[in-house]
Order: sequence, then C-alpha cells, then structure tokens
Amino acid sequence: MRLQQRLAQLVRMLHTPVVLEDGRTVGVAASIGAASTGVLGTRDLTVLQRAADAALYDGKHSGRPHLATATHTTLLSINGRRPGRPGTALWGRAA
Repeated sequence: MRLQQRLAQLVRMLHTPVVLEDGRTVGVAASIGAASTGVLGTRDLTVLQRAADAALYDGKHSGRPHLATATHTTLLSINGRRPGRPGTALWGRAA
C-alpha cells in the first residue's frame, strides 16, 4: 500500500541522526500515526485527528508507524481529544 510506504519513508527520514555544531551526533526517534480520508471515508477533521492519535499510540507501543483504520475511530478519547474539543472541527486550524 502506497500510504504505508510513505509512512515507512517518513520514519526512515526522521531516524536520521543529527550532527550538532560541536560535532556530537544525536540519535532521533519518532512515533507516527496518520489518518487518510481515503482509508476512513470521511473528511471530518475531528474523526481524522482522533483516529490519527489512536494510530500514534499503536505506533508508540509497536515501534512502527501506523495508518489509522476504522477501528481507530471507535475509541471515545485518545490523550484527551474529544468530539467538540476546540480546534478540531475545521480544516486549516491547529488542533
């Protein structure tokens, strides 16, 4: 699946060590969760953000990036993100 390949590419890019000005190298790690309108069948920003959050926590526990599925949309709250929370209802606005 193309989306999974893109997530894997992003993880590889984010795991690239950073060289500081003094020459020291610092390792970098990231957990990634993503939601796609095509996969979830919705453009509802609240649903997409909550599903991406749920996928993110799956990623934290597994060490792999996760693309949200319909199962991720059934959770009532992820890290405090709830329906109606300010900043989660409109496209183009920070959550």
